Amino acid sequence: MNVKSAISKEIFAPHDERMLGAVQVKRRTKKKIPFLATGGQGEYLTYICLSVVCFSVCSVTNKKPAQASITKVKQFEGSTSFVRRTQWMLEQLRQVNGIDPNRDSPEFDLVFENAFDQWVANTASEKCTFFQVLHHTCQRYLTDKKPEFINCQSKILGG
Repeated sequence: MNVKSAISKEIFAPHDERMLGAVQVKRRTKKKIPFLATGGQGEYLTYICLSVVCFSVCSVTNKKPAQASITKVKQFEGSTSFVRRTQWMLEQLRQVNGIDPNRDSPEFDLVFENAFDQWVANTASEKCTFFQVLHHTCQRYLTDKKPEFINCQSKILGG
């Protein structure tokens, strides 16, 4: 079983969530923490995952309402299990920054209502695939305020 299937099965399936996409990332800049957080020491892998929870069919619209979210998942060194960390509702996403629209770059930023993270994906193609799924999910599930996709190659946004 590959890593993404394992994350889906272990983290999302028990909560009736369906994982749509994931990207393995590292922080582009070190986060400054003035103290040592307990339980989080050591090496780990980080994944940014996109998932949806589908509810029963709505009697008014005959459509399944869904709640989409972005979740940070970690796997600590020496462990085969995954840990759900921070989670944001898709509605909280304000901006997706691809950093450079003129080259394939693995770097990107995610800006939420109350958070901002700078990431580097394993590969530019993994970032591109995740962005395509994220953009499509935003178009499908967000009706009001959609996040701004900036500095992204046109192929990512369906251009």
